[in-house]
Amino acid sequence: MADLNTSLHTQLLLKADALLDQDITPGKPVVAAWGLMNAGKSYLLNMLTNHIQTECFRTNDIRETAELKEFETDDFIFLDTPGLDANNADDLIALQGAAKADIVLFVHQPQGELEKIEVDFLRKLKDSFGQFAEQNIILVLSKSDVESNTGIAAIEKRMLEQCRDDLGFTPRCYALSGSRFHAGVMQKKDGLVRASHLYDLAQHLDALNTDASAVKRERQRVAIDDIIAELTQAENALQQKHAQAKRQIVEGFQPFDKAMKDFHVWMKNTLNKFPAV
Repeated sequence: MADLNTSLHTQLLLKADALLDQDITPGKPVVAAWGLMNAGKSYLLNMLTNHIQTECFRTNDIRETAELKEFETDDFIFLDTPGLDANNADDLIALQGAAKADIVLFVHQPQGELEKIEVDFLRKLKDSFGQFAEQNIILVLSKSDVESNTGIAAIEKRMLEQCRDDLGFTPRCYALSGSRFHAGVMQKKDGLVRASHLYDLAQHLDALNTDASAVKRERQRVAIDDIIAELTQAENALQQKHAQAKRQIVEGFQPFDKAMKDFHVWMKNTLNKFPAV
C-alpha cells in the first residue's frame, strides 16, 4: 500500500509540474488521444488528420506508441499518447501528454463497459479539467463495426451511466469506425464515410471553438489547488505524528514521574520524623 501511495503521489506531482509548465499564450488547441493500449487511438488520429494511405501515427496489434507524437493541422495540434496501464513508464508519459491537452479524446474499444482502471484514469482526468471537463473530455467508442448497432448503443449507454454515476459528469460520446471511414474514402463511398461518424466528431471539435489559454489557466488553477491540498494533508499528517510522539514521550515518563513523586513523599515523611535542629 505504501508503494501504491508513493506512486500516486509521484504521478500527482509530475502531472502538476507538467500542467504548471504550460505556456499560457494564444495558440491552437491540443487534442490528445488517451486510452488503454490497443484501444484505437493512433488509428483514430490518422483518420482525423487525413492520413488515409500513409500513417503519421503508427498502429499495430502490439504496443507501438511509447512516446508522445504530434501532428499540426490548420486548426489543431493532435497528440498521440502511449496506452494506459501498460507499465509505469508509459503511464507517466501518457499523463504528461494529457497535461498538454486542451481537449482529450478518451478512446475505448467495445469489449463492454469502461473497466475500473479506465474509470480511475478518467476520474483523475476529469478532476484536472475543472469546469471544462464535461465540454473538453470526449468519449470515443472505437471499432464500432465489430458489434451490432444494438450492442454499440448498449455499451455507449452504459459508459455514459458510469461517467454520470461514478464520476459526476456527462461528456459527449461518439461511436466511430475508422475502418469504415478508411474504406469509404478509398472506395469513394459516401455512405461508408457517413456510417463511420468520423466527420461527426470532427465537426464537434470545430464547433467547440476552444480557448486553449482559458483551458490551460483552469487546469493550472486546479493543479495548484491539488498541490495545496497535498501539502495541507502532509502537514496534518506531520502534526498528528508529532502529537502522537509527544503522547508516547509523556506516557513513557509516567512511571518515572510516579517514582519521583513517591520518593518526594517518602522523603517528606521521613524528614518529618526528625525534630528540627
